[in-house]
Amino acid sequence: QDKPGLSHFTEHMLFSGTKSFPAPEILAHAIDRYGGWHTAFTWIEDQSHTIQLPQEHFDVGIKVLLETAFDPIIKTSEIEKEKGIVKEEILTNKADPSKAIWDYVWFPLFFQGTSLARPYSGSAEDIDSLSEKDVSTFIFDYFHPENMTLFLAGDLSDARVEEVVSQYNSKKIKDIFDKKENPLMPTRKNKIFIHQDNSYYQTSLVIGIPTVPFSSSKKYVFNILREMLVGFRGSPLLQQLRNEGLIYTWNSFQDNLSDSGYLVITVSASHEHVNRVAYLIIQEFNRLAQGNFSEEEITMAKDHLIGSTIIATQTGLDYITWYGLQELLDPEHVLGIEEVISVYKQIESKEIAEVAREYLQKNN
Repeated sequence: QDKPGLSHFTEHMLFSGTKSFPAPEILAHAIDRYGGWHTAFTWIEDQSHTIQLPQEHFDVGIKVLLETAFDPIIKTSEIEKEKGIVKEEILTNKADPSKAIWDYVWFPLFFQGTSLARPYSGSAEDIDSLSEKDVSTFIFDYFHPENMTLFLAGDLSDARVEEVVSQYNSKKIKDIFDKKENPLMPTRKNKIFIHQDNSYYQTSLVIGIPTVPFSSSKKYVFNILREMLVGFRGSPLLQQLRNEGLIYTWNSFQDNLSDSGYLVITVSASHEHVNRVAYLIIQEFNRLAQGNFSEEEITMAKDHLIGSTIIATQTGLDYITWYGLQELLDPEHVLGIEEVISVYKQIESKEIAEVAREYLQKNN
């Protein structure tokens, strides 16, 4: 549907109530009373709903989660109330340049010519135009078992899980659509995009390159290159940026989608330092593109990447996150943590140099 912000708005509406928990406060209390939490998140091409609570109340959690997806109550009165909340979220994000840069700079630049060039949350005008029918149609189109993955983490037996979940297996969803989406074909005519707001005290900057889809094995090479750029505090680029007193915080990540991907570095700096920071980052991309790096640098990047992968997979929720996107976007090639670590160890410097030379060029 050509309704900017509809997916994100629907995420909010799914907290309005369900068949067994018919009001927002009743639905919230179902999890709150056990010290748990219930949250959701919408990104470029997926939406996740998560509940965490003590194991002995697993049946309540699964009931809330599945009823939220399959038996939500959507009322016009709740829609009008939620519009105000979502518009406040939009204003909050616009007020923070480190958040605003994604909706108003990076996505319009990277996804030029596609629907993803619009802010994922829509504008205030977009939200005002949404109706109960829009939300209900979106749920009808997308929220069915064949379009979802369900992950459970904890000390739960298969028999117990089957007992609780099986009541939903017979649920019939009418007219399930076999959606054949066209691949994203961004135009990318522009290379630089600026969103100016004179109330900002800092400038946030994102510099990135197109990479590969989620199913490509090259994504592991890009993760190593990301580490070499700014993945760890001792990387050459970060040392120079900090030695010159140009930045305080930074971030970098690679986002692999079903038919595209990008690797980005994001920093915030004083307005007067932006040109210098941008120059140093682009120079670092060029250095790696020219293969001007050592085996020691590669080893350090790999070691940090492997160590941080292990550290980041300590909880049940970490494991759900690890396997979730794999099951959604590339279910034929789901890899465990040790398998991915083995992949990183086997990647040779020659392969890293080839990918860097192809993708990290200035014209990219």
